[in-house]
Amino acid sequence: MLARILHWICRLALGGLFIYAAYTKLKAPLLFEMAVSAYQLLPVWAVIKVAWLLPRLELVLGVVLIVGWGLRYTATFTALLLAAFLFAMTRSYLRGDAIDCACFGLGEAVSPITLARDTILFLLAVFLAVSAWRQARLRLATQSH
Repeated sequence: MLARILHWICRLALGGLFIYAAYTKLKAPLLFEMAVSAYQLLPVWAVIKVAWLLPRLELVLGVVLIVGWGLRYTATFTALLLAAFLFAMTRSYLRGDAIDCACFGLGEAVSPITLARDTILFLLAVFLAVSAWRQARLRLATQSH
């Protein structure tokens, strides 16, 4: 029962955070594009594409997480996306780059606090993915009997 409650909390929390993150990026697209560029991971053409695509992807992921559609795949993709964010932030922090996280808009520098927060979000997504795959496996096992 506790696992089921945690499953729902993770879905709602991650979904809500992704929707909010998308909103902050869509509200100031040029500033977000500059923040993506500051990570120095992508060529200019890719920065433009990522800055356009990422907020829309986050919005869709947020809604789909809350609705629960295709949760095994959605939660797994969410965990992989958060791992990529965490990698980019950790790389920038270790290099000493003084850049904005751009996680929830601008004005928040990459720091141990943002790294800890994103690590927690990553772990929540991993828990959700594992939980969703486990539930699907249990459903298949009960249906085959």
